[in-house]
Amino acid sequence: MLGSGESGDAERIRRALGEARTERERLGHLGRWSEADEAVLVTLRDVLAVASDEIIGTDLGGLVYVAGSPRPGHRRLRGNWGPVPPDRLHATCAMLLVNRGREPNTVVELAQRALESFAWRDLGTFWYSVLALAYADEAGAAGYHLDRAMARSGWSAPHPHSSGLAVLRARVAALGGDPQRAWQLLDGALRQGVVDQFAEIAVAWAIAALVDLGEVDRAEDLLLAHGFAEALDDVVDRAEVLAARGALREATGRPHLAYEDFTACGRELTGWGVTNPAVLPWRSQAALCAAATDRRSLALSLANEELLHAQHWGTPQAIGSALRAVALVSDEDMDVKLLKEAADHLVRSNARATLLRARYELGVKLSVRARDEDGQSALRAARATAAEMNSEAWVNRIDAVLRRWAGAGAEAKLTAQERKVLNLARAGLANKAIAARLGLGTSTVEFHLSNGYRKLGIAGRGELRSFMMPVW
Repeated sequence: MLGSGESGDAERIRRALGEARTERERLGHLGRWSEADEAVLVTLRDVLAVASDEIIGTDLGGLVYVAGSPRPGHRRLRGNWGPVPPDRLHATCAMLLVNRGREPNTVVELAQRALESFAWRDLGTFWYSVLALAYADEAGAAGYHLDRAMARSGWSAPHPHSSGLAVLRARVAALGGDPQRAWQLLDGALRQGVVDQFAEIAVAWAIAALVDLGEVDRAEDLLLAHGFAEALDDVVDRAEVLAARGALREATGRPHLAYEDFTACGRELTGWGVTNPAVLPWRSQAALCAAATDRRSLALSLANEELLHAQHWGTPQAIGSALRAVALVSDEDMDVKLLKEAADHLVRSNARATLLRARYELGVKLSVRARDEDGQSALRAARATAAEMNSEAWVNRIDAVLRRWAGAGAEAKLTAQERKVLNLARAGLANKAIAARLGLGTSTVEFHLSNGYRKLGIAGRGELRSFMMPVW
């Protein structure tokens, strides 16, 4: 047990926290995550029992993975009051369970318990708890607590709190199926200025929201403006930035680079023992990139692994998102059935952006197989979802596809070889490289591309990007 509240004791507490981080890392390298979590919680329980005014939220960084968490050694932010309340223990327990993908009902209970007194002024406790609720597919409960904080005297004035609130409201909006609102909040926050602790995730989540909205050019501009197009060695919230950059690269037809980003994101999370796809669904995203470059066995392995983790977590959003990926990398006799099943799960969640994609992908798949009526129906459902999200880019894209394929019937049906060639062209491979990959002559590749463009109603490679998906 740690001693009570004087300056010498504060130093001993910080040493104990440092030892807990070292032990967490050691046990994590051995895959002993339950013991690692327990080591963190035992130390944190002792620290909070001391209730020292000299120990603040930033001193507790590095104990558990959470996007936007401070790192040890960061200076005290104006507006951070000590001591850290005992509610921080409940919030940390909730986040550890989220990361391991275990017991979502317990996560909700712990997060609600951490917030129920409403006597808190600790931003970290609030941040952990609200994010935990959002990851558990409880966007309504998360929004309720955000509204309470917005109305609370003292939370709008201190810059770290107002800055953190804006970024957190945006993330909950995105996870709750409203990327337009997320972008508006983040755009405003970035223009006003975000404290360093939240700056990286504000940019990452803004890029992700723009990609969900189909605004990929604006997302690219934002990525470049903040220097995230190159190496990310100095980035603290590297996993979130990699996930956002990967999503942008995948959406703009660069699956090789996107795959590297998503697998690098996975390595970051693995170092913290984060297996829950509700935090970041890197496996399914990497699977789609692998499939787009004709690495189907790898793609199916990644997608099925994510589905197992999603089923363990058990929320409709996680399961639906994982099923969508499995569907898109599965054989033709299973993919449509699985996509419909994914959409059924997603309808019961808040994940409208993923539901939009699943419906759109279903419509494209059916249309290129000459199932014209079913394809048009799925595309119209996707358009309705896009309209609910206020995504003008997606509405326009789907309208163009609906016009292009109206009444096309059997004329739009792509052969299996045409789909392979088109996907590799979308992935950026030159005709000679496609020929070598598929064992075809260059003239045969050109023939398949010409036929594919005609059936899709497009002029050439440049318009393949407009589909926002491979056409396998």
